[in-house]
Amino acid sequence: MTVMDDRELDRETRARRRKFIGALAIVVVGAVMAGLGFMFAETRTGDDATAAGVLAGVGFGFVVGGVILAWIMRPGATGWRTETEPLKRDRLQAQRSRQLAIFPIVTLAFLAQSSLAVQNILAGDAGLADFISAPLPVLYAWVIAAIVMGWDHQSRSQKRFLEDELTGVLRARALGAAFVVLMAGATVAFGVGLWRQDYAIAALPFVLSLAGVTAGVRFAWLDREAGRDDG
Repeated sequence: MTVMDDRELDRETRARRRKFIGALAIVVVGAVMAGLGFMFAETRTGDDATAAGVLAGVGFGFVVGGVILAWIMRPGATGWRTETEPLKRDRLQAQRSRQLAIFPIVTLAFLAQSSLAVQNILAGDAGLADFISAPLPVLYAWVIAAIVMGWDHQSRSQKRFLEDELTGVLRARALGAAFVVLMAGATVAFGVGLWRQDYAIAALPFVLSLAGVTAGVRFAWLDREAGRDDG
């Protein structure tokens, strides 16, 4: 049973082609950035080496995201042409769960780099690379939170497939867990700040990142368990 007429099929085909080409461009740009970063990191020291590490890390993130998007939008994929609404809903929700499993890994990978940058900033020895790398895990944590909340582009454009009663329940439970982590972490950071303010500032990227990671991982886990129950 099909759910697309000819105009919808043609429009979706063109959109998928553009996204596939864009994904390949992201992979190429990311590969170049990562390659240059690794190359410079081996021959530079100090701030230059840190900047090269940031370049390599961001490039690696682009490659991973681009490969995933290119695979989803690959020209050989034909299942979407004859998708029923339930199948499309399952595919989009599974795609969301994959994103919420991948972004926490990227966030934690950048967290180690960010902590070193924050230390340099607090010590007064920071360069431009430190100010770039310090907020990276926090930004990724915001991306995770946006996906969980349904604020990202796909959630808004495919709302009728991604918003249902179960999603609301999973969102509430995931955000509840994240809120507990955020409150506990902020409380600890406050207590530490009464003793050493620099330690409290250094702890904030960990608190914010772990709260975002908790929301994403909890949502993805609950969604997986709900799928098992339905099965």
